[in-house]
Amino acid sequence: MAKYSDLVSFIVENVGGKDNIISVSHCMTRLRFHLKDYSLVNEKNITSNSKIATAQKSGGEYQVVVGTMVGEIHAELSALLGLKSDEPQAGEKNDSILNRIIQIITKSITPVLGVLMASGLIQGVLALLVACGALKTTDGAYIILNVMGNALFTFFPIFLGYTSAKAFKMDGFVGMAIGACLVFPTILANLTSGNPLFTLFAGTILSTPVYKTFFGIPIIFPTTGYTSTVVPIIISMYFTSKFEKFLKKHIPDIVAFTLVPFLTIAVCVPLTVLAVGPIANFLSLLITAAITCLNNLSPVITSIVVGIVYQPLVILGLHWPLITIGITNMGAMGSDYIIPMIFTASFTQTAVVLAVYCKTRDKKIKNICVPAMISGCFCIIEPAIYGITLPVKKRFAFSIAGATVGAVIISLFGAKMYAVSVGVLGTVAFINPNGDMSGFYLAIVATLISMAVSFLLTFFTFNEQNPDFSLTAGRKESSNIIIHSPLKGQTVKLENVEDASFSKGVLGKGIAILPSEGKLVAPCDGIISNLFATGHAVGITSDDGCEILIHVGIDTVRLNGKHFTVRTKQGNRVKKGDIMVEFDIDAITKEGYSLITPVLITNSDEYFDIVETTNENVDYSDQLIRAIPNKNETAGKLAEA
Repeated sequence: MAKYSDLVSFIVENVGGKDNIISVSHCMTRLRFHLKDYSLVNEKNITSNSKIATAQKSGGEYQVVVGTMVGEIHAELSALLGLKSDEPQAGEKNDSILNRIIQIITKSITPVLGVLMASGLIQGVLALLVACGALKTTDGAYIILNVMGNALFTFFPIFLGYTSAKAFKMDGFVGMAIGACLVFPTILANLTSGNPLFTLFAGTILSTPVYKTFFGIPIIFPTTGYTSTVVPIIISMYFTSKFEKFLKKHIPDIVAFTLVPFLTIAVCVPLTVLAVGPIANFLSLLITAAITCLNNLSPVITSIVVGIVYQPLVILGLHWPLITIGITNMGAMGSDYIIPMIFTASFTQTAVVLAVYCKTRDKKIKNICVPAMISGCFCIIEPAIYGITLPVKKRFAFSIAGATVGAVIISLFGAKMYAVSVGVLGTVAFINPNGDMSGFYLAIVATLISMAVSFLLTFFTFNEQNPDFSLTAGRKESSNIIIHSPLKGQTVKLENVEDASFSKGVLGKGIAILPSEGKLVAPCDGIISNLFATGHAVGITSDDGCEILIHVGIDTVRLNGKHFTVRTKQGNRVKKGDIMVEFDIDAITKEGYSLITPVLITNSDEYFDIVETTNENVDYSDQLIRAIPNKNETAGKLAEA
């Protein structure tokens, strides 16, 4: 029986049955249904289920928020409906153009967002080091850090070529190849050097000199090239995906492996350079010019609109076009004024949670507030939104009010961001590469003022919640379950583990550790529920009912216990920190085995979410994983303060 069969059947029944479902896709936490008749949805039943966070119709689709295990649930749902997970979604063809654009942008940007933020942070830190005189632009350290911070932006079309190709259900590596052609190191200099043959749109923002031709066809190549651009490669992938599908239908399978990518690249790269790229580039410039014009006419109105709509758009999953405009500005002008307008939003959410923490007398609600505040400082605001602010709507409104004040302040004084970064560390992105620190100080002041507004509004209007319910949108009042680190070493994201059963979450959610010491200790109090004789894997059931699997290394079962010493027995009770297994790191490594050790919550489907540490290194008994309990089925009865 599949892990989520009951939940999948429940969802299908309450969205009107199989016959009512045209198609279903998913994003990071939501199932997105395209239905024939939305009136058949039993939303009351859906939201009462303890394994569903919320549900709503938004963006021309019905969204069911199920948490981070959405990929597995979607796979089972697709199997039940007889769909292939990678086939085109029929419902998208009947959706509005705007909704389809939003979906594609979301699917294209989301996978690279973490690396994008990391690159922005590196750029900000580098600007700070230069401004403080710690580095000179001629230093070797500066050169390497500069490359680290700018590499993603320089080759952005390659990354987006892959993600947008996947969004359009085509070969991602073909998308990367086309993106690479756009940013090939010598293409800009070779196509924009010498005396121009003529200039298109001379005297306008679209002015583009033409230097070369392609078999007599003018090559309209932007003078700044396609590095850092977003729109051209995404539009290119749309047309490329159509052509690739045409080829696959007409080329025999025996030669398709080589001919399909060959013909796709041979036709679509010239098409992109000659037509799609220039048109998309002109479109990007026009959009940027229009928003710049609005901002120049009235920065206050622009910032008020952005400040008010951003957080509701986050809940609806419709905020990505706004982020994309900011990234486009960054690539075109080297700075942006849109993302600064939304910079304070995560801090105002944190301020509201802090006010609740100060006023509530419920210890368990305080326990929810603490991790929500910590994560909010790093722009991870889902715990704050779904746990504290959204269930009590006026709190969510207070967060918006504070964020809008912050947006107006930042806009009025003209602060810009020179890299894409958020959270506490994101303030360094306001430092101008020329050393000007004024934007940095302004961002701090605006953040503090916006936090003060949200905090005071919440603090002085606070009403204690019904003690029978928690603030987690109806979740049962139970503390989060903390799983501590069983090893000392470097953390590794589960998706980076070179074993599909771990990286794809087949065995559960969690994180991996590359150990620096050969000692495995109990991560919690509990019972040894499973212990392999070889010592390479241990299963523990915590006193809270959390089922944990620790697998020391990859394929180390083949060692048949060699280099492992077991220090406990199956069925034994252990306390946090008790030694369970010892192993010889050097000997196992010499045998050619990876010691990356997944730590999994095998019953993760029983929890609302599994949150892993963001620390790069952990020591014994450091917090490693937080299991957030599911909500109570009485969610709808939660009284609004």
